[in-house]
Amino acid sequence: MYVSRLHIQNIRTFERAELILELPTGRPPVRGESPSNVTLLIGENGCGKTTLLRCLALGALAPIVVSGSGYVPRSLVRRVKGLKPSPASIDSKVVLHRQDGVTDGESVEDSLSLDLVPASGFADRFGPYSLADARGSLDRVGPPRDSALWDETSPAFFMVGYGATRRAEPDQNVSEESRRKLRALRYGRVAGLFEEGVTLMPLSAWLPRMRHENPGRHKQVVTLMNRILDGRAVLQSDAIDGEYLFDVSGSQLPFHALSDGYRAFIGWVADLLYHVCMGAPSGAKLVESRGVVLVDEIDLHLHPDWQTRVVMSIANALPAMQFVLTSHSPLVVGTLWSRNLRVIRWAEGRTAPSTVVEGPSEEVYGKSADQLLTSRDFGLGSARAPEFATQLNKAAKATDLEGTLRFMRLLSQGGEGLSEPAEHIATAEPRKRRKARAASDA
Repeated sequence: MYVSRLHIQNIRTFERAELILELPTGRPPVRGESPSNVTLLIGENGCGKTTLLRCLALGALAPIVVSGSGYVPRSLVRRVKGLKPSPASIDSKVVLHRQDGVTDGESVEDSLSLDLVPASGFADRFGPYSLADARGSLDRVGPPRDSALWDETSPAFFMVGYGATRRAEPDQNVSEESRRKLRALRYGRVAGLFEEGVTLMPLSAWLPRMRHENPGRHKQVVTLMNRILDGRAVLQSDAIDGEYLFDVSGSQLPFHALSDGYRAFIGWVADLLYHVCMGAPSGAKLVESRGVVLVDEIDLHLHPDWQTRVVMSIANALPAMQFVLTSHSPLVVGTLWSRNLRVIRWAEGRTAPSTVVEGPSEEVYGKSADQLLTSRDFGLGSARAPEFATQLNKAAKATDLEGTLRFMRLLSQGGEGLSEPAEHIATAEPRKRRKARAASDA
Protein backbone atom coordinates (compact mmCIF):
# COMPACT_ATOMS: atom_id res chain seq x y z
CA MET A 1 0.00 0.00 0.00
CA TYR A 2 1.03 3.56 -0.76
CA VAL A 3 -0.78 6.83 -0.09
CA SER A 4 -0.93 9.05 -3.17
CA ARG A 5 -2.99 11.95 -1.85
CA LEU A 6 -4.37 13.29 1.44
CA HIS A 7 -7.11 15.89 1.80
CA ILE A 8 -8.00 17.23 5.25
CA GLN A 9 -10.51 19.79 6.49
CA ASN A 10 -10.79 21.49 9.89
CA ILE A 11 -7.91 19.57 11.45
CA ARG A 12 -5.89 21.59 14.00
CA THR A 13 -4.00 24.34 12.14
CA PHE A 14 -5.47 23.31 8.77
CA GLU A 15 -8.73 24.83 7.61
CA ARG A 16 -8.34 22.94 4.37
CA ALA A 17 -5.23 21.35 2.87
CA GLU A 18 -4.09 18.80 0.32
CA LEU A 19 -0.88 16.78 0.41
CA ILE A 20 0.35 14.99 -2.72
CA LEU A 21 2.98 12.34 -2.05
CA GLU A 22 5.84 10.83 -4.02
CA LEU A 23 5.21 7.22 -5.07
CA PRO A 24 8.05 4.65 -5.14
CA THR A 25 9.20 3.15 -8.41
CA GLY A 26 10.77 0.26 -6.51
CA ARG A 27 14.35 0.93 -7.59
CA PRO A 28 17.08 2.88 -5.75
CA PRO A 29 17.91 6.27 -7.29
CA VAL A 30 21.12 6.59 -9.25
CA ARG A 31 23.70 9.05 -7.94
CA GLY A 32 22.41 12.62 -8.09
CA GLU A 33 18.81 11.55 -8.81
CA SER A 34 15.90 12.41 -6.53
CA PRO A 35 14.52 9.39 -4.64
CA SER A 36 11.03 8.42 -5.78
CA ASN A 37 10.08 7.04 -2.38
CA VAL A 38 10.64 10.09 -0.13
CA THR A 39 8.39 13.02 0.77
CA LEU A 40 9.87 15.45 3.31
CA LEU A 41 7.71 17.90 5.27
CA ILE A 42 9.26 21.09 6.63
CA GLY A 43 7.86 24.12 8.42
CA GLU A 44 8.17 26.00 11.67
CA ASN A 45 7.16 24.52 15.03
CA GLY A 46 3.42 24.24 15.50
CA CYS A 47 2.49 24.54 11.83
CA GLY A 48 1.21 20.97 11.47
CA LYS A 49 3.95 18.60 10.25
CA THR A 50 3.19 15.95 12.88
CA THR A 51 -0.53 16.48 12.32
CA LEU A 52 -0.10 15.52 8.67
CA LEU A 53 1.72 12.31 9.64
CA ARG A 54 -1.12 11.45 12.01
CA CYS A 55 -3.73 12.18 9.36
CA LEU A 56 -1.90 9.93 6.89
CA ALA A 57 -2.09 7.10 9.42
CA LEU A 58 -5.73 7.74 10.35
CA GLY A 59 -6.88 8.08 6.77
CA ALA A 60 -5.16 5.00 5.37
CA LEU A 61 -6.20 2.82 8.32
CA ALA A 62 -9.66 4.36 8.77
CA PRO A 63 -11.67 1.12 9.00
CA ILE A 64 -9.30 -0.24 11.66
CA VAL A 65 -9.10 3.01 13.61
CA VAL A 66 -12.86 3.37 14.14
CA SER A 67 -13.44 -0.22 15.25
CA GLY A 68 -11.91 -0.73 18.68
CA SER A 69 -8.29 -0.28 17.64
CA GLY A 70 -7.28 1.39 20.90
CA TYR A 71 -7.11 4.88 19.38
CA VAL A 72 -9.05 7.66 21.11
CA PRO A 73 -9.34 10.93 19.13
CA ARG A 74 -8.43 14.03 21.10
CA SER A 75 -7.86 17.65 20.06
CA LEU A 76 -7.72 16.88 16.35
CA VAL A 77 -10.77 18.93 15.35
CA ARG A 78 -9.80 22.53 14.61
CA ARG A 79 -10.76 24.92 17.41
CA VAL A 80 -10.46 28.66 16.83
CA LYS A 81 -11.17 31.22 19.53
CA GLY A 82 -14.52 32.89 19.00
CA LEU A 83 -15.69 30.36 16.40
CA LYS A 84 -17.82 27.26 16.81
CA PRO A 85 -15.85 24.11 15.88
CA SER A 86 -16.94 22.46 12.64
CA PRO A 87 -16.80 18.76 11.78
CA ALA A 88 -13.46 17.55 10.45
CA SER A 89 -12.66 15.11 7.68
CA ILE A 90 -9.68 13.10 6.46
CA ASP A 91 -9.81 11.69 2.93
CA SER A 92 -7.06 9.46 1.55
CA LYS A 93 -6.28 8.07 -1.87
CA VAL A 94 -4.41 4.80 -1.49
CA VAL A 95 -2.71 2.54 -4.03
CA LEU A 96 -3.18 -1.15 -3.28
CA HIS A 97 -0.98 -3.94 -4.64
CA ARG A 98 -0.90 -7.72 -4.72
CA GLN A 99 0.66 -7.62 -1.26
CA ASP A 100 -2.62 -6.00 -0.14
CA GLY A 101 -4.76 -8.73 -1.67
CA VAL A 102 -5.37 -7.22 -5.10
CA THR A 103 -6.05 -9.99 -7.61
CA ASP A 104 -7.06 -7.98 -10.67
CA GLY A 105 -3.91 -6.37 -12.07
CA GLU A 106 -0.78 -5.11 -10.34
CA SER A 107 -2.43 -2.25 -8.45
CA VAL A 108 -5.68 -0.37 -7.92
CA GLU A 109 -6.41 3.04 -6.44
CA ASP A 110 -9.08 3.43 -3.81
CA SER A 111 -10.38 6.00 -1.32
CA LEU A 112 -10.81 5.93 2.45
CA SER A 113 -12.45 8.56 4.63
CA LEU A 114 -12.74 9.45 8.28
CA ASP A 115 -15.03 12.00 9.95
CA LEU A 116 -14.53 13.64 13.35
CA VAL A 117 -16.78 15.92 15.35
CA PRO A 118 -15.92 17.94 18.47
CA ALA A 119 -17.22 16.64 21.78
CA SER A 120 -16.96 18.20 25.24
CA GLY A 121 -13.72 19.86 26.25
CA PHE A 122 -10.90 18.82 23.96
CA ALA A 123 -12.27 15.37 23.22
CA ASP A 124 -13.38 14.39 19.74
CA ARG A 125 -15.48 11.51 18.51
CA PHE A 126 -15.92 9.75 15.22
CA GLY A 127 -18.68 11.33 13.15
CA PRO A 128 -21.51 9.76 11.18
CA TYR A 129 -19.09 7.28 9.71
CA SER A 130 -20.32 3.93 8.47
CA LEU A 131 -17.99 1.02 9.10
CA ALA A 132 -19.83 -0.93 6.43
CA ASP A 133 -19.01 1.81 3.93
CA ALA A 134 -15.37 1.68 4.98
CA ARG A 135 -15.26 -2.01 4.28
CA GLY A 136 -17.28 -1.61 1.11
CA SER A 137 -14.72 0.79 -0.33
CA LEU A 138 -12.23 -2.09 -0.29
CA ASP A 139 -14.28 -4.61 -2.26
CA ARG A 140 -11.48 -5.13 -4.75
CA VAL A 141 -9.03 -6.35 -2.13
CA GLY A 142 -10.29 -9.86 -2.81
CA PRO A 143 -12.13 -12.74 -1.21
CA PRO A 144 -13.22 -12.91 1.46
CA ARG A 145 -14.35 -9.31 1.30
CA ASP A 146 -11.61 -7.02 2.66
CA SER A 147 -10.20 -9.92 4.71
CA ALA A 148 -6.65 -8.71 4.13
CA LEU A 149 -7.30 -5.53 6.10
CA TRP A 150 -8.57 -7.39 9.16
CA ASP A 151 -6.19 -10.35 9.06
CA GLU A 152 -3.30 -9.57 11.43
CA THR A 153 -1.16 -12.27 9.84
CA SER A 154 -1.54 -10.68 6.40
CA PRO A 155 1.19 -8.46 4.87
CA ALA A 156 -1.54 -6.13 3.55
CA PHE A 157 -1.90 -2.45 4.45
CA PHE A 158 1.60 -2.17 5.88
CA MET A 159 2.15 1.17 7.60
CA VAL A 160 4.43 2.08 10.52
CA GLY A 161 4.82 5.43 12.27
CA TYR A 162 7.34 6.92 14.69
CA GLY A 163 6.85 10.04 16.80
CA ALA A 164 9.59 12.32 18.08
CA THR A 165 9.67 10.67 21.54
CA ARG A 166 10.60 7.21 20.31
CA ARG A 167 12.51 4.87 22.62
CA ALA A 168 13.15 1.14 22.61
CA GLU A 169 11.54 -1.17 25.17
CA PRO A 170 14.21 -1.84 27.84
CA ASP A 171 12.90 -5.34 28.63
CA GLN A 172 14.21 -7.84 26.08
CA ASN A 173 11.54 -10.29 27.25
CA VAL A 174 8.72 -8.02 26.08
CA SER A 175 5.63 -10.00 25.11
CA GLU A 176 4.34 -9.54 21.57
CA GLU A 177 1.03 -11.10 22.61
CA SER A 178 0.47 -8.63 25.46
CA ARG A 179 1.15 -5.74 23.09
CA ARG A 180 -1.55 -6.94 20.72
CA LYS A 181 -4.08 -7.11 23.54
CA LEU A 182 -3.66 -3.36 24.09
CA ARG A 183 -3.96 -2.26 20.46
CA ALA A 184 -4.99 -3.70 17.12
CA LEU A 185 -1.84 -4.67 15.23
CA ARG A 186 -2.13 -2.12 12.45
CA TYR A 187 -2.92 0.73 14.84
CA GLY A 188 -0.14 -0.47 17.16
CA ARG A 189 2.37 0.01 14.34
CA VAL A 190 1.57 3.74 14.17
CA ALA A 191 0.61 4.31 17.83
CA GLY A 192 3.93 6.04 18.53
CA LEU A 193 2.67 9.01 16.51
CA PHE A 194 -0.22 9.45 18.95
CA GLU A 195 0.97 8.11 22.31
CA GLU A 196 4.24 9.15 23.94
CA GLY A 197 4.46 6.06 26.14
CA VAL A 198 4.66 3.59 23.26
CA THR A 199 7.99 1.75 23.15
CA LEU A 200 9.78 0.16 20.20
CA MET A 201 10.51 -3.53 19.77
CA PRO A 202 14.21 -4.13 20.63
CA LEU A 203 16.40 -6.36 18.47
CA SER A 204 17.13 -8.65 21.40
CA ALA A 205 13.43 -9.50 21.73
CA TRP A 206 13.06 -11.08 18.31
CA LEU A 207 16.22 -11.32 16.20
CA PRO A 208 17.92 -14.18 18.15
CA ARG A 209 14.83 -16.32 17.58
CA MET A 210 14.86 -15.42 13.90
CA ARG A 211 18.38 -16.82 13.54
CA HIS A 212 17.11 -20.31 14.33
CA GLU A 213 13.60 -20.15 12.87
CA ASN A 214 14.44 -18.39 9.62
CA PRO A 215 18.20 -17.96 9.01
CA GLY A 216 17.57 -16.38 5.61
CA ARG A 217 15.44 -13.62 7.09
CA HIS A 218 17.97 -13.14 9.90
CA LYS A 219 20.71 -12.55 7.34
CA GLN A 220 18.51 -10.08 5.44
CA VAL A 221 17.78 -8.09 8.62
CA VAL A 222 21.49 -7.80 9.49
CA THR A 223 22.29 -6.77 5.92
CA LEU A 224 19.54 -4.13 5.81
CA MET A 225 20.47 -2.70 9.21
CA ASN A 226 24.10 -2.31 8.16
CA ARG A 227 23.10 -0.85 4.81
CA ILE A 228 20.99 1.79 6.60
CA LEU A 229 23.72 2.52 9.16
CA ASP A 230 26.03 3.18 6.21
CA GLY A 231 29.26 2.33 8.05
CA ARG A 232 28.62 4.45 11.16
CA ALA A 233 28.10 1.29 13.15
CA VAL A 234 28.11 -2.37 12.15
CA LEU A 235 25.62 -4.84 13.57
CA GLN A 236 27.38 -8.13 14.35
CA SER A 237 25.53 -11.20 13.07
CA ASP A 238 25.90 -13.26 16.25
CA ALA A 239 24.25 -12.45 19.58
CA ILE A 240 26.17 -12.83 22.84
CA ASP A 241 24.02 -13.73 25.87
CA GLY A 242 20.98 -12.64 23.89
CA GLU A 243 22.45 -9.22 23.07
CA TYR A 244 23.48 -8.04 19.63
CA LEU A 245 26.63 -5.96 19.50
CA PHE A 246 27.37 -2.95 17.33
CA ASP A 247 30.89 -2.12 16.22
CA VAL A 248 31.31 1.63 16.65
CA SER A 249 34.79 2.98 15.86
CA GLY A 250 36.38 -0.31 16.89
CA SER A 251 34.40 -0.78 20.12
CA GLN A 252 31.77 -3.51 20.26
CA LEU A 253 28.83 -2.37 22.35
CA PRO A 254 25.35 -3.69 23.18
CA PHE A 255 22.41 -1.47 22.26
CA HIS A 256 21.90 -0.06 25.78
CA ALA A 257 25.54 1.14 25.91
CA LEU A 258 25.28 3.20 22.72
CA SER A 259 24.95 6.98 22.72
CA ASP A 260 21.53 8.66 22.59
CA GLY A 261 21.96 9.39 18.90
CA TYR A 262 22.70 5.79 17.98
CA ARG A 263 19.96 4.40 20.23
CA ALA A 264 17.34 6.83 18.88
CA PHE A 265 18.15 5.93 15.28
CA ILE A 266 18.83 2.21 15.62
CA GLY A 267 15.78 1.88 17.87
CA TRP A 268 13.23 2.90 15.25
CA VAL A 269 15.07 1.16 12.40
CA ALA A 270 15.11 -2.10 14.39
CA ASP A 271 11.39 -1.73 15.09
CA LEU A 272 10.73 -1.04 11.40
CA LEU A 273 12.69 -4.14 10.36
CA TYR A 274 10.80 -6.19 12.95
CA HIS A 275 7.45 -5.20 11.45
CA VAL A 276 8.74 -5.65 7.90
CA CYS A 277 10.03 -9.10 8.87
CA MET A 278 6.78 -10.15 10.53
CA GLY A 279 4.61 -8.66 7.80
CA ALA A 280 6.54 -9.60 4.64
CA PRO A 281 4.85 -12.10 2.33
CA SER A 282 6.15 -15.64 2.68
CA GLY A 283 9.17 -16.25 0.46
CA ALA A 284 9.54 -12.59 -0.48
CA LYS A 285 12.71 -10.64 0.03
CA LEU A 286 12.42 -7.99 2.74
CA VAL A 287 13.83 -5.36 0.39
CA GLU A 288 10.82 -5.90 -1.91
CA SER A 289 8.23 -5.19 0.80
CA ARG A 290 5.83 -2.35 0.06
CA GLY A 291 4.28 -0.05 2.62
CA VAL A 292 4.34 3.40 4.21
CA VAL A 293 6.87 4.57 6.82
CA LEU A 294 6.10 7.79 8.73
CA VAL A 295 8.95 9.31 10.77
CA ASP A 296 8.76 12.55 12.74
CA GLU A 297 12.09 14.42 13.08
CA ILE A 298 14.20 12.06 10.97
CA ASP A 299 17.36 13.92 12.05
CA LEU A 300 16.67 13.47 15.78
CA HIS A 301 19.98 13.44 17.76
CA LEU A 302 22.07 13.01 14.59
CA HIS A 303 25.41 14.74 13.95
CA PRO A 304 25.38 17.11 10.92
CA ASP A 305 27.50 14.70 8.87
CA TRP A 306 24.99 11.92 9.48
CA GLN A 307 22.13 14.28 8.62
CA THR A 308 23.57 14.72 5.13
CA ARG A 309 23.29 10.97 4.47
CA VAL A 310 20.45 9.61 6.58
CA VAL A 311 17.57 10.01 4.12
CA MET A 312 19.37 8.55 1.13
CA SER A 313 20.60 5.62 3.25
CA ILE A 314 17.09 4.51 4.18
CA ALA A 315 15.65 5.34 0.75
CA ASN A 316 18.27 3.21 -1.00
CA ALA A 317 18.05 0.32 1.46
CA LEU A 318 14.26 -0.03 1.14
CA PRO A 319 13.37 1.34 -2.32
CA ALA A 320 9.86 -0.16 -2.35
CA MET A 321 8.87 1.57 0.90
CA GLN A 322 7.20 4.98 0.80
CA PHE A 323 8.82 7.30 3.36
CA VAL A 324 7.09 10.42 4.65
CA LEU A 325 9.43 12.32 6.96
CA THR A 326 9.64 15.62 8.81
CA SER A 327 12.73 17.66 9.63
CA HIS A 328 13.96 21.09 10.71
CA SER A 329 17.44 20.48 9.30
CA PRO A 330 18.65 22.39 6.21
CA LEU A 331 21.32 19.69 5.87
CA VAL A 332 18.62 17.07 5.37
CA VAL A 333 16.69 19.31 2.97
CA GLY A 334 19.78 19.94 0.85
CA THR A 335 20.19 16.22 0.13
CA LEU A 336 16.81 16.07 -1.64
CA TRP A 337 15.26 17.70 -4.68
CA SER A 338 12.38 20.15 -4.69
CA ARG A 339 10.02 17.41 -5.93
CA ASN A 340 10.56 15.61 -2.60
CA LEU A 341 9.82 18.66 -0.46
CA ARG A 342 6.51 19.95 0.92
CA VAL A 343 6.51 23.21 2.89
CA ILE A 344 3.84 23.95 5.51
CA ARG A 345 3.33 27.71 5.79
CA TRP A 346 1.00 30.03 7.61
CA ALA A 347 -1.55 31.26 5.08
CA GLU A 348 -1.84 34.96 4.39
CA GLY A 349 -5.07 36.94 4.33
CA ARG A 350 -7.15 34.45 6.33
CA THR A 351 -9.68 35.57 8.92
CA ALA A 352 -8.38 32.96 11.37
CA PRO A 353 -4.77 31.66 11.46
CA SER A 354 -4.35 28.52 9.36
CA THR A 355 -1.64 26.65 7.51
CA VAL A 356 -1.36 25.34 3.97
CA VAL A 357 0.86 22.85 2.14
CA GLU A 358 2.94 24.20 -0.73
CA GLY A 359 5.92 23.26 -2.84
CA PRO A 360 9.33 24.85 -2.13
CA SER A 361 10.08 28.32 -3.47
CA GLU A 362 13.21 27.15 -5.31
CA GLU A 363 15.32 24.09 -6.10
CA VAL A 364 16.93 22.85 -2.88
CA TYR A 365 19.28 20.06 -3.94
CA GLY A 366 22.92 20.93 -3.35
CA LYS A 367 22.21 24.23 -1.59
CA SER A 368 24.29 25.06 1.49
CA ALA A 369 22.74 25.29 4.95
CA ASP A 370 23.14 29.09 4.88
CA GLN A 371 21.43 29.35 1.51
CA LEU A 372 18.49 27.23 2.65
CA LEU A 373 18.10 28.90 6.04
CA THR A 374 17.82 32.34 4.40
CA SER A 375 15.48 31.12 1.65
CA ARG A 376 11.72 31.67 1.81
CA ASP A 377 11.24 28.03 2.80
CA PHE A 378 13.01 28.52 6.16
CA GLY A 379 12.52 32.27 6.37
CA LEU A 380 15.56 33.36 8.41
CA GLY A 381 16.95 36.81 7.75
CA SER A 382 20.41 35.53 8.64
CA ALA A 383 22.01 32.23 9.63
CA ARG A 384 24.09 34.07 12.24
CA ALA A 385 23.31 34.63 15.93
CA PRO A 386 20.56 37.33 16.03
CA GLU A 387 22.48 39.81 18.22
CA PHE A 388 25.63 39.39 16.15
CA ALA A 389 23.66 39.82 12.92
CA THR A 390 22.32 43.12 14.28
CA GLN A 391 25.85 44.38 14.93
CA LEU A 392 27.00 43.18 11.52
CA ASN A 393 24.15 44.98 9.76
CA LYS A 394 24.87 48.14 11.72
CA ALA A 395 28.55 47.99 10.74
CA ALA A 396 27.60 47.40 7.10
CA LYS A 397 25.76 50.74 7.01
CA ALA A 398 28.75 52.73 8.27
CA THR A 399 30.30 55.18 5.80
CA ASP A 400 33.57 55.96 7.60
CA LEU A 401 36.80 53.94 7.49
CA GLU A 402 36.47 52.76 11.09
CA GLY A 403 32.99 51.37 10.41
CA THR A 404 34.14 49.66 7.22
CA LEU A 405 37.06 48.03 9.02
CA ARG A 406 34.74 46.89 11.81
CA PHE A 407 32.40 45.32 9.25
CA MET A 408 35.30 43.48 7.60
CA ARG A 409 36.55 42.29 10.97
CA LEU A 410 33.14 40.96 12.02
CA LEU A 411 32.59 39.33 8.65
CA SER A 412 35.91 37.48 8.70
CA GLN A 413 36.35 36.74 12.41
CA GLY A 414 32.84 36.46 13.81
CA GLY A 415 32.52 37.14 17.54
CA GLU A 416 36.28 37.19 17.92
CA GLY A 417 36.32 40.48 16.06
CA LEU A 418 33.94 42.24 18.44
CA SER A 419 36.71 43.50 20.71
CA GLU A 420 39.71 43.51 18.38
CA PRO A 421 41.16 46.91 17.34
CA ALA A 422 40.43 47.94 13.77
CA GLU A 423 44.08 48.59 12.94
CA HIS A 424 44.68 44.84 12.88
CA ILE A 425 42.51 44.66 9.80
CA ALA A 426 44.14 47.74 8.29
CA THR A 427 47.64 46.29 8.53
CA ALA A 428 46.38 42.87 7.36
CA GLU A 429 48.87 41.18 9.70
CA PRO A 430 48.04 37.55 10.42
CA ARG A 431 46.98 36.76 13.97
CA LYS A 432 49.73 34.19 14.56
CA ARG A 433 52.40 36.68 13.52
CA ARG A 434 51.00 39.31 15.90
CA LYS A 435 51.00 36.84 18.77
CA ALA A 436 54.56 35.76 17.99
CA ARG A 437 55.72 39.40 17.90
CA ALA A 438 53.96 40.14 21.19
CA ALA A 439 55.66 37.15 22.79
CA SER A 440 59.11 38.21 21.58
CA ASP A 441 58.54 41.78 22.81
CA ALA A 442 57.71 40.42 26.25
